[in-house]
Amino acid sequence: MLEHTHETPEPGHGPFPAPGAWRKTDAVLRSFANVLIETAPDAIILADARGTIMLWNKAAQHLFGYSEEEVMGQPLTCLMPARYRDAHQKGLERVRATGHSKLAGKPVELHGRKKDGTEFPLELSLGTWQSGGSMFFSGIIRDTTERKRVEETLRESQERFYQVAENIREVFWMTDPEKNRMIYISPAYESIWGRSCDSLYASPRSWLDALHPDDRDRVLQAALTKQISGAYDEEYRIVRPDGATRWIWDRAFPIRDASGQVYRITGIAEDITDRKQAEQALQQAYDETEKILASVPGAILVAEQDLRVVYANSLACRYFGEGHDMLGVPLNDVLPADVAQRCWVYMRRTPQTAENGYWQQDRQFERHGKVYEYRFFPLAIRGSERPQTGIVLWDITENKRLGEQIMQAEKLASLGTLVAGMAHEVNNPAQGIMGLAQLMQDEADLHVVKEYARDIVGYTKHIATVVRDFSTYARQSDGDEETELDLGERMAEAVKLLRRSPQFGHVEVVTDFRSVPFLRARRTEIDQVFVNLIGNAVQAMDGRGCLTLETALRDGALTASVRDTGCGIPKDRLARIFDPFYTTKEAGKGTGLGLYIVYKIVTKHGGKIQVDSEVGQGTTFTVAFPLGHTSPQGGPS
Repeated sequence: MLEHTHETPEPGHGPFPAPGAWRKTDAVLRSFANVLIETAPDAIILADARGTIMLWNKAAQHLFGYSEEEVMGQPLTCLMPARYRDAHQKGLERVRATGHSKLAGKPVELHGRKKDGTEFPLELSLGTWQSGGSMFFSGIIRDTTERKRVEETLRESQERFYQVAENIREVFWMTDPEKNRMIYISPAYESIWGRSCDSLYASPRSWLDALHPDDRDRVLQAALTKQISGAYDEEYRIVRPDGATRWIWDRAFPIRDASGQVYRITGIAEDITDRKQAEQALQQAYDETEKILASVPGAILVAEQDLRVVYANSLACRYFGEGHDMLGVPLNDVLPADVAQRCWVYMRRTPQTAENGYWQQDRQFERHGKVYEYRFFPLAIRGSERPQTGIVLWDITENKRLGEQIMQAEKLASLGTLVAGMAHEVNNPAQGIMGLAQLMQDEADLHVVKEYARDIVGYTKHIATVVRDFSTYARQSDGDEETELDLGERMAEAVKLLRRSPQFGHVEVVTDFRSVPFLRARRTEIDQVFVNLIGNAVQAMDGRGCLTLETALRDGALTASVRDTGCGIPKDRLARIFDPFYTTKEAGKGTGLGLYIVYKIVTKHGGKIQVDSEVGQGTTFTVAFPLGHTSPQGGPS
């Protein structure tokens, strides 16, 4: 209520009514004022010059908790906290002395005190007037508790907003829909764009000046057409004043009023230069890796847990995909079922079994007339929990054919040293058969003839056994299938074959064949290993000495050892004895391929071969096969 003074005018002058009419009008106005005061939503209080309450409406009664009877004639100080009372009394004295109040005519925010002693914020509009030579006060009081709560909530919300917007690395911005006014831009704009926020407030479209020329038209069109719909999501480059280029990811979100009209557009602009550089580096690394993998002389496949191909280099597509893309193709469709199954098992191997030689060996399979060698390798994709396995495959069709020929040539060369023994083994029984046949021609006694016939059958079986052993060893191994083999038994058969050679002489044979698992392999290949090793041992002893053959389980591997008491191998030659065409024998007594072929056969089955030798004391060759390539059956030979 504005401050005013009122002096009663003389009746009948000016616009005022005559005395009779005045009394009637005054009654109407008083009645209207009473209704207005009592129905007002705000508390209305009237007080005299001493600050004594003279009038109290219902809103005041509800606000302060006092009834009219309790408060009439009481000082205004009963409605205010104690801290305001001294200032209130001094204010009353000043008004009485000067006739003027500094607070009148403008709202004042204070605190009131209710009957129960609780305080609450209020807004007071104070008015003063004089009548009959006395001063009076009126106060219109509004409870601002809810408004204060809303204001505090808004202030806290704004404070949180500014704390976030002013400290995030991204640029937060807000404009009008027409892009003619920049309502807010966060400080990150200055660090990313290299331009001041004030310059953007002054010229709201100046951010476009920093756009890379190749991106400007596209981004401007998108900003004018897509931001208002919420479809604005752009990546672009900016050029800073220092000449540096930065990549920006900019998104916009329209804000609508109650009628659904867009009246603000907010957005987030993020500096993604580091991400773009990382993506470019990753793409470059991927391209370089792809070039390397494409030039690798082997097919490479990568499969996930569901055994579907997730990567295939160009050679793999040519071998198994008929030149087409193989992504998503089931591994069973391109590789034999047992290879795919082995891949599935490999993915689920434990760290303990991962080091097992079973998984580290190369294996083979045939497909469409081609022979492929393959090996699994683990893949560790950072950030991925999905297990993946790689398979590298080589087409060894031609190499296998040549290898078989070399092995066969070496086998036949070693047989040449056994020919004399074979001739002796065949000639003696043949002479016996001839003599018995001649005797049978002149023998009339049928019983004696039957005796001669039984002897002839025995001689013939002996010849058949000799020929079978030689022919079995001499035949090519590519027709053999893998089977369960007793290593002790194969070593004994090799000794049996080599005994027929005159070089075997008087060599003593000692065996120590332990109960060990069977080895799953081709018999002809394992026979060739032991014939070569035992044959070399016999030659090293020159027909005299002790040959010791052993089988055992050591350090989780199936081992077979051949030890002789021959001349031994010099230390400086041990490192090369498995090289092709290298021999420690005299010229003309070896091809230099025997130990090389032994090494290839052993490693093909995931095994290892070790040699220990002392000159003048002898040599020991030990082959070891991983248990993963063995069968649990087995026993003493």
